[in-house]
Amino acid sequence: MAKAMIMLVRIGAVVAIVFGALLWTGTEKYLGSHIGVGLLISLLVFALAVLALLKKAVVPGILGVLLAFSLPVLGFAQLPLTFHTLRAIQVAHVIFAIVAVGIAERLYSAAQHTH
Repeated sequence: MAKAMIMLVRIGAVVAIVFGALLWTGTEKYLGSHIGVGLLISLLVFALAVLALLKKAVVPGILGVLLAFSLPVLGFAQLPLTFHTLRAIQVAHVIFAIVAVGIAERLYSAAQHTH
């Protein structure tokens, strides 16, 4: 189950980056898709965090939970959208998204360990 989740996070991250770049260029029709993929990634990171916490990986688990909630908050804080600008909130959203993928990888690793 964790393997499928991490694969979806990886694929979803690439798709979300593409949709995000298209949004930045002014192609607003991808907003719903970007939000949907982003929420899916957040849910998957949360699920991986729970699995890691069950395996006693406390620090990565807590980071995963925090990131799973922070990503959508940062995403929705960007509304209404402004195109062709790079505001601090947008930079933070991209950084948190990249960190979330890295944390998801760590959570996946933790979920695989048996004690």
